[in-house]
Amino acid sequence: MNARDFEILARSLRPGLVKTARRIVDNHDEAEDVAQDVMLKLWSMRESLDRYNSVESLGMVMARRMALNVLRARHPSVSVEDCGESPDELTPEELMVRQETSRKVDAVLASLPESQQTLIRLRHVEGFDNAAIASILGSSEGAVRTALSRARRRVAEIFASAH
Repeated sequence: MNARDFEILARSLRPGLVKTARRIVDNHDEAEDVAQDVMLKLWSMRESLDRYNSVESLGMVMARRMALNVLRARHPSVSVEDCGESPDELTPEELMVRQETSRKVDAVLASLPESQQTLIRLRHVEGFDNAAIASILGSSEGAVRTALSRARRRVAEIFASAH
């Protein structure tokens, strides 16, 4: 990809990157920084971007992950799962249960093969639908659906054996 093609891509992609990051970090300046970091990363990858089915999806995944990293750096003791509610709204018991559950889920996910971890995170953490995941991975929707089913089944088996 040449500089002119990248510039065209960047102009169309940047507003969505900022919007995605802003929803997570809830700060316009930090969201702009995240978008800029994504654009720099994409620029460094420009020679290999044609390998991806959707550069837009790749950019959004990168923006989401970088924004979550910003959030983690800002609040290292709060898990990503807690981001939907303010910790002040939770009782100490609820917060402890939430943190313990988060640790258990992280341990279960860590025990999965890398491919299954990636699928579970894309679907249930990142919120992508099967079509978007297929596009990101260069696969078919049917293959994603089957692989997700196997990964979910494995997670259920791990949880069942732990209890």
